[in-house]
Amino acid sequence: MIVPGRAHLGHILRYVGRPLVWLLAWDIAVTAFWYFVGAHWVEFPALPLTLLGSAVAVYLSFRNTTAYARWWEARTLWGAMVNASRTLAREALTLLPDRGLAKDVIHRQIAYVHALRLHLRRQQPWDELAHRLPTADLSALRTVANVPNAIHARTAGLIADSGPDPILLATIARTLSDISNAQGGMERIKNTPLPQQYATYPAIFTHGFCLLLPLGLVETLGLYTPLGSTVAGFLFLALLQIGNDIQNPFENLEDDVPLTTLTQAIEIDLRDALGENHGLEPCKPVNGILW
Repeated sequence: MIVPGRAHLGHILRYVGRPLVWLLAWDIAVTAFWYFVGAHWVEFPALPLTLLGSAVAVYLSFRNTTAYARWWEARTLWGAMVNASRTLAREALTLLPDRGLAKDVIHRQIAYVHALRLHLRRQQPWDELAHRLPTADLSALRTVANVPNAIHARTAGLIADSGPDPILLATIARTLSDISNAQGGMERIKNTPLPQQYATYPAIFTHGFCLLLPLGLVETLGLYTPLGSTVAGFLFLALLQIGNDIQNPFENLEDDVPLTTLTQAIEIDLRDALGENHGLEPCKPVNGILW
């Protein structure tokens, strides 16, 4: 996730730099052809171009709204995971009579959130889990498809096997259910991308409009066509790129939900609850990005 701050011209230009360079070259070519050759057949009626631009803007806005809704839901679900992890730690320490079991539950929850982060990013979790779970658990986890779900199920089994009071068990079970529901929502977002039409058609419409733009402006702007067309095209290309960047929030890219930061925060909170001297610190932005 890119942290809020002042916009830098270099970053803005790099954001859509390559298509913008091609657009500028096309704008210059159209202007030069019109100006030096006098080929007025490249003129394009203004009214259809205006209608097309309005339609493309509405389409991109709708697509970006949908993409941001996915990103925001992903962040909300991880916020719920943070709260549920804290609640589970508090309930384990206050409701479970066995202090050793409570500590084990909290450590397993730390392993769970790290495994979930890697599961959503389609990365292998074994290096992360090697020092967090017993060897026997790791061997069993290598045979399952959904590692975080298996860790969570085993944690629930350990709590149930300890024979707590049914009322206390029901209280903890609700928290465990909240954790499962949050993971299910994250997996739904991960495994159900936006329809292909949302990826294909915006790119076709936007690039097509940018190609037609200098044809409609060259008669009015003349030699200033590359400037006007490139600036207007930049707005559409930026909207297109924004939607592409945020529509899949678990791809381990700079615009994603900062899973590493969130899981580190959960681990710090849970180890603090245990009173451990862990020496961990919250993640800090790297070149303006939280991972």
